[in-house]
Amino acid sequence: MKKFSALLICMLLITSMLRAQYIVKGKVVDKNNAGAAYATVALLAATDSSIVKGGLTNENGDFQIDHPLKGAYRISVQYVGFAKAFTNQFTLNDTNKIQEFRQITLADEVANLEEVTVKGQRSLVENKGDRMVLNVANSVIAKGNKVEDLLKYAPLVQSSPMGIKVGNKSNVLILVDGRQTSQTSLTNFLQSFSAEDILKIEVIPNPSAKYDASFGAVINIITKKSLERGFNGRLSLIYSKGEYGRFYPDASVNFRSEKWNVFTSINGTLENIGSEDELIRKFPGGFMDTKALTNYKTDGLSTFSGIDYTPNKNNTMGIRLNSGSRNSDYTTNMNTGFKSYPATLDSLLDVSRLTTDKTRNYDINFNYTGKLDSAGKELTFNVTKSYFDKKNTQHLIYQERSLEGISSGDPTRARIRNPKDENNLIAQADLTLPTKRGRWESGLKYIVIGNNNTLTQENEIDGQYAIDPNFSVSGIYKEHSYAAYAGYNNAFKSGWTVQSGLRYENTSQELTGSDVSRQYAGLFPSLGLNKSLKNGDMFNISYARKISRPSLTYLIPYRWLSDPYLVSVGNPNLRPSYEHTIDAGFSKGGLSLFINYTRTKDYISDVIYTDPETRSFVSIPENLKHVNSAYAGLSWNQELFKWWYTNCSVVLNASRTKTPIANIPGVNFSGFGMNSYTNNTFTLPKGYKIELLFIYNSPYRFAIMQNKQVYFMWLSFNKAVLKNGNVKISIQDVFRTQAYRYVTSYGPVYTSTRSYADNQRIRLSFNYNFGKKTVKQAKNRSLGNEAEKSRMGGGVM
Repeated sequence: MKKFSALLICMLLITSMLRAQYIVKGKVVDKNNAGAAYATVALLAATDSSIVKGGLTNENGDFQIDHPLKGAYRISVQYVGFAKAFTNQFTLNDTNKIQEFRQITLADEVANLEEVTVKGQRSLVENKGDRMVLNVANSVIAKGNKVEDLLKYAPLVQSSPMGIKVGNKSNVLILVDGRQTSQTSLTNFLQSFSAEDILKIEVIPNPSAKYDASFGAVINIITKKSLERGFNGRLSLIYSKGEYGRFYPDASVNFRSEKWNVFTSINGTLENIGSEDELIRKFPGGFMDTKALTNYKTDGLSTFSGIDYTPNKNNTMGIRLNSGSRNSDYTTNMNTGFKSYPATLDSLLDVSRLTTDKTRNYDINFNYTGKLDSAGKELTFNVTKSYFDKKNTQHLIYQERSLEGISSGDPTRARIRNPKDENNLIAQADLTLPTKRGRWESGLKYIVIGNNNTLTQENEIDGQYAIDPNFSVSGIYKEHSYAAYAGYNNAFKSGWTVQSGLRYENTSQELTGSDVSRQYAGLFPSLGLNKSLKNGDMFNISYARKISRPSLTYLIPYRWLSDPYLVSVGNPNLRPSYEHTIDAGFSKGGLSLFINYTRTKDYISDVIYTDPETRSFVSIPENLKHVNSAYAGLSWNQELFKWWYTNCSVVLNASRTKTPIANIPGVNFSGFGMNSYTNNTFTLPKGYKIELLFIYNSPYRFAIMQNKQVYFMWLSFNKAVLKNGNVKISIQDVFRTQAYRYVTSYGPVYTSTRSYADNQRIRLSFNYNFGKKTVKQAKNRSLGNEAEKSRMGGGVM
């Protein structure tokens, strides 16, 4: 910490004498003279009204824009629920270096009811150059949904049982209001937090050096908080019925005074989920055909809370607390048939598994933002402490028998226990500094991660459990990281914007009781160019170098038994992977075009080995030599008629993998595919709305895995009730087609899986708002623990 503080002080001293040459500042208020917090302010060229530079007002409605070039300009202000405002033309020159607007007053554009309702349909998807934005607030897609449902509508985002991807990038950072929670808190947030409390979702396909280099893409989920003084909130109930029932109650409240803002959200979960899974494993002369039925029962409670204190317009400090508790019981019954070709059944294997899982987690964060002078210097601090505790126990019973039902000996019984606790401490400071030519951004980061992980498998012998050393491992994992970045942004009069950055990261990893001990460092540059055209069109291109570090789950040298013929093994020798990625895009009105190319060295992937004699399959994470991938696509949203709004996206994917795999040299895979969705909203008389969502993903190979075709449709009916309430009925997976299938095939290896998780359901939701609710954006403050938290909540699952 002393090194961290010293570096920060040096950075402040070096940059303290730099100033902007010209300054435009002022205050934006509504008709009641209340400050318009976080309104969008743009500096426009007087000649053609092109955007020269932009920013946001603070919580009091004050803004300041520094600009290095003299000339004639105007200011425009945009604020949700108000008409766009413009100032008169003014000139910046040597005699007028500071232009101040004492008050810019906004005019109402909407009926000021107890809840603000925006007139007209705002574009659901917007292209902001370096990011795509899904505008959720006041949209029908927010009604009766959870946050994870919204990701189906987000541009470039694909969500499946294999995880979340942006384009072809699977190492995705998900932020909430610019902050990263632990993996368990994030899961609770996605599954239980109401979409009604979401303002928008930003998708950044190629983030700059400001973000941790271990992420190829960023999804920032921005919540909406009332900025009206007083008390308000929301109540929500969701119940859905498929084969089993699921119930999600939640509530959020917000209280704001002149200097204080207190908010909290409480979310409950009662789930009963049925899952149907199939697994085929082929070997010379035959194959194993496994069918499994799993019932997941979960109850949980999570909270997302915070307090902000603003003693004056230049200083804001806050505390955030996320907590969660989940208790789960899983019951799995598997039946495996050993078959010889063409499909003759030879013998059977019965496996039953009972799992109990209890998790407790919380993250606490302190953040501070201070303005150092009137020229626009800003300093932010974030300190985050996270804890995660998990107790997992499995009871496994398996037995082989003949077709006549004769068992081959007594059943084998095993007990697998995997308790673990994790914690980390992250300190980060960021400095924003206007200069004569643009704006510098710089920051420092210090990270300590600790993980105490134990995996014990005990086999029952003569009624007593004895430890199996081949499937048991324990150790304390420690990780220390230092990072620093510097970036320079500049907006030119010609409409070009440049965003450049360089990040340095140094990481050391150690796992006691194993051979894991390593240190690696690197430089990660980024460069982005954006061109704003006179007619509002936009072009952008960006480059970045990234790193993907092995997760703790992969590094632990464990052996994990799924059944006697399927084992997963950790790999302490796994190397990080590095990638170079280029993104480009063009937007015109509601149409956005985008393209990407990524080259990855040492790509991390699960590799399967098979032994024909024992019919065993072993999965181990390894590095693939080279993976090249690309995608190109478009997003289009348009109000076709006053009663019909459509939003569509089509992405074409391609990949090529050249690498040795599982002792097979010169493997060369290539694949092509398509991901698409269309969402249509129909407005009917008397306030009824119908929403139709259709998703289609074609077959596609990426690296060594093939995704099979999947498609499904959601149909929803929406109606406002009780003045401030809403009722929504949804039919999900209308045709029961949302089944995910994956195939891995090379040399002697062939596995095929299919999973269906009770997706065909009828969902009924009710939402009620009380008090005055707005959709104005609260300020984002990053916790600075982006990369580390995604690897917490890991270990052996």
